Amino acid sequence: MVSIIICSKQGFISEQLHSNIENTIGVPYELIVIDNSNNQYSIFEAYNTGVKQAQYDYLCFMHEDIWYHSGDWGKSVISRLSKPETGLIGLAGSYYLLAMPAHWFEAQPYVVNMIQSYPKNDKPSIHFNIHEDQQVICVDGFWFCSRKDVFKKVAFDCKSYSGFHFYDMDISMQIHLAGYSIWVVSDISVEHISMGSQNKQWIDSAYIFYRKWKTKLPVSINLSIKKKSLVNVRAYKDLLNLHKSNCYPISKETLKIGWNTLGLNILTAFLLFYTLITLRCFRRLCSK
Repeated sequence: MVSIIICSKQGFISEQLHSNIENTIGVPYELIVIDNSNNQYSIFEAYNTGVKQAQYDYLCFMHEDIWYHSGDWGKSVISRLSKPETGLIGLAGSYYLLAMPAHWFEAQPYVVNMIQSYPKNDKPSIHFNIHEDQQVICVDGFWFCSRKDVFKKVAFDCKSYSGFHFYDMDISMQIHLAGYSIWVVSDISVEHISMGSQNKQWIDSAYIFYRKWKTKLPVSINLSIKKKSLVNVRAYKDLLNLHKSNCYPISKETLKIGWNTLGLNILTAFLLFYTLITLRCFRRLCSK
């Protein structure tokens, strides 16, 4: 009943993960593993290929670095997605998206129901829980599910993007604008055993997402203007910091985004940014 689609860097999934899926899903399923060991596909292309190959009506897109901790999760997926108005479910996401190049978790508060672990076990795992499903605008890409009929109206945008970033936010926007609701669900427990990277390729994709959807942004569900304003200042500061840490030039477009989004508050964002940099330099000098 569930087609599980994985873009695999190795070309196959481990026996341990296969057994974990087998022992927890609780419904008939098929595994569609897209071999990307030669890095010939973007994740957009790989997932579109998986959708075309899928035999079942329910689609689960997942990373290789996750582990299921709850049983019969396939039944929960089918129960949620059997409602025709629901187009997408996940385990982490945001109530709104900002009108600037930014990740979904910049739009605070957000909602998370997962276990975050670290590959080297150098930090303790963090458990996030919610008690009831939450409607959101977008979900994170480490795990999300939809229906095959929804993908008659949407597709992963391999024309605009390349690489492995923003596929989740982009498909969420498409599904939202197609009139479906999107939810973070409360009764499926999944452990994610890695952290994403915000490198130059991530920044490029962030600007592609912003340019594509800027006439629709910001988009939100039940959030106060005050909170948006405060979050925008912090998110713009973080964007500038990403530019600096990746040696990525700040363009006129970046400055225009700040002015259009923050207005007079742009001065606050710059001050926060440069104060942070000054403090870091001071700490380095003191540690020598």
